[in-house]
Amino acid sequence: MYLTPEWTEDLRPGQLLREPFCRECARHGDRTPATEVDHIQPHRGDWAVFMDRGNLQSLCHSCHSRKTMAEMRQKRDALCARWRR
Repeated sequence: MYLTPEWTEDLRPGQLLREPFCRECARHGDRTPATEVDHIQPHRGDWAVFMDRGNLQSLCHSCHSRKTMAEMRQKRDALCARWRR
């Protein structure tokens, strides 16, 4: 999905033009250039969710990595809880 022209030529560059600074850093009063485009709600392979411009936010690399790790931790914990039952 991330190699499609829809992402590389439209969604990603368009989002960075609309929102050139990290949304998360801005919440804390910092003005950090955005380098990543993030899906606010994970698309999990759903093309409609992937393409939804309203589900995109611009983040710096650090904030994007932190969000991705938190999502991975949450997914792991849910899976582990399922196995403990």
